[in-house]
Amino acid sequence: MHTVDEHNAAVKQREWLLHDVIPPMLEKIKTQLEKSQNILISQTKTDSLPITQNDTIKGFITLTGSNITKAELQIKLPNYHPDTPIKATIANTTPYFLEQAQQASNYISLALNEIQTFIKPSYKQATIELMEILYRYVDRALHAFDYPNEASLFPYKVCHPKFFSLPLKQDIAIEFCIHDVFIACNVYALDYNYIKHGTKVDSQHTVVTYKDKQVMIMDQVKTQTQSPTLTELKFLLKSILEWCQTYKQMLLQIEA
Repeated sequence: MHTVDEHNAAVKQREWLLHDVIPPMLEKIKTQLEKSQNILISQTKTDSLPITQNDTIKGFITLTGSNITKAELQIKLPNYHPDTPIKATIANTTPYFLEQAQQASNYISLALNEIQTFIKPSYKQATIELMEILYRYVDRALHAFDYPNEASLFPYKVCHPKFFSLPLKQDIAIEFCIHDVFIACNVYALDYNYIKHGTKVDSQHTVVTYKDKQVMIMDQVKTQTQSPTLTELKFLLKSILEWCQTYKQMLLQIEA
C-alpha cells in the first residue's frame, strides 16, 4: 500500500509525462511518419540502383516512391538463346508498381490519422492505447517489406509484360519485389512446349502452372540490390517503434 506522499509523487510524474514529455514526442513521431510517407509517395526522390548477377544480369533500375520508373537490363541465360541477350526496359510512362510500398504507405497513413485525431495526452490509459496502436501500424508497415509469400510471386502471380517496353516475349517472366531494404529481381525463361521438345523433368527443369498452362522453367536467376531510400525508411520506422515502446513502458510504470 502506497503512502499519500508516494501517491502524490506518482501523480506528479504522470502529469509531467502527459503534459511535458509526451506532446513533443508525439510531434516527433508525427514528423517521422510524414518523412516516411513522403519517401513512399515522392515523385522526385529517386534511387538509381545497379542490378547485377555475374554475367547473367547487368543493368540498373530507378526507384521513385512506390514505383520502378526506369530500368535497363541485359539478361543472358544459358538455356534460352544464349547467343542473344534479352533486353528489358521500363519507362516512366509505364512504371512498375511495387504493391508492398503501397501497403506500407497505407499503414503509415493510418498511424498519421491516429496522431492527428488524438486531442491531447490528458489521460494515461488513452495515451498508452495510442502508443500501442501506433506501434501496431508501424510494425505492419515494416512487415510489408518482408519477402512476399508464394501467392504474390511467379508462378501464382502473372508477371505482366506490359510494364516493359517493348513488351517481353511470352516465354520470359520478370518480376520485382521488395525484400527488407533491397529491391529483388527474379527472371524466368519458360518452355510452353517442353513435351513436344522432349525435355525431361528433372531437378534443374521443373514444371509449374502459369497462366493456367503447364510450363517448364528452363532458366531462372534471382538477384537483389540495396536501396538507400528503403534503408532510410527502415531506420525512420524502427525509431518510431522504439519510442512507442519506451514511452508506453514509462507510463505503465507509474502507479497513479
